[in-house]
Amino acid sequence: HTRAMGDDWAATRREVESYTETTLDQLESEWDGATRRPTLALGPRDHDPDTPPPSAEACIDHIGGIASVIVFYTDKHRETVLVYNRAGGWEPPGGVVENGQTLAETARTEAREETGLAVSLTDLLYTRTVEFAFGDGSTVPLPVAQFVGHRTDGILRIEREGRTHPGCTRATGLFDIETLPEMRRERDAIVDLLNDPPAWNPDSDE
Repeated sequence: HTRAMGDDWAATRREVESYTETTLDQLESEWDGATRRPTLALGPRDHDPDTPPPSAEACIDHIGGIASVIVFYTDKHRETVLVYNRAGGWEPPGGVVENGQTLAETARTEAREETGLAVSLTDLLYTRTVEFAFGDGSTVPLPVAQFVGHRTDGILRIEREGRTHPGCTRATGLFDIETLPEMRRERDAIVDLLNDPPAWNPDSDE
């Protein structure tokens, strides 16, 4: 449910909803053929405020969406890079949109921060909207994007634990189809991609 805050909150939510729809429409037009999946619920998270920021701009600055990337380690080897997060479980590297970045920029940034790898995005697997909840029950619709990409540079590493980073990566792993672990999400898609990797043309990378 959404807290009763009258016209001010309703207007804020509409602004965020418009931002989300515009963001997803633009992304899907850039990556022809992306699938829009059903909306999911997320939160509340322990490290978010109990109530949402007071304006649409502040809400988007706090979390402007979520992006992640399924990473192929090389174009020749059918291996993918996963991270093991504090919440427990393996998943593709990713995180929240911050500092005015796009979803694509966020996917690349999070891959670099969580794994040490520079990643070129080669496909958009899907988009969706997430109803992001705060502690008081307020929700805002935010954009989500799941990309596919290739490592172009860098060496695998993990983030150091820090008190100020609640989503810190605990481990990274390089997996092929036979060693792919149970996962929090995207396992079926990764199995399909490992069995039939998409073509990669380095000259066309972002």
